[in-house]
Amino acid sequence: MTQRREHGTSTLEVAGIIPLVFVVILLLVQAALALYTISTAQTAARQGARAWSQGHSPEQVVRDSVPSWIDVKTTRFGPGKGVRAELDVPNVIPFFNFTVDREVVMP
Repeated sequence: MTQRREHGTSTLEVAGIIPLVFVVILLLVQAALALYTISTAQTAARQGARAWSQGHSPEQVVRDSVPSWIDVKTTRFGPGKGVRAELDVPNVIPFFNFTVDREVVMP
């Protein structure tokens, strides 16, 4: 008799856990995108500063170093050959606005 009352309980448990699993997956994807953007920003700033120290346009080099699906802004600064690359992390989670910036100075 106990089994009849518990019939369908596992279906309710699975239905209750699905939204939690979905949220965890979204958070993991957002974290992976943020880490990738941080790494890309460092590489792009370094390549832009190197290009500027060799007499080339850092803006074009930084833009070419970043995938087209990431927005980038490049700024020159300092008495040396400093380049700041600001990249917007792509949004998977709504209202998650995060910008990564990295600065590199070449002599």
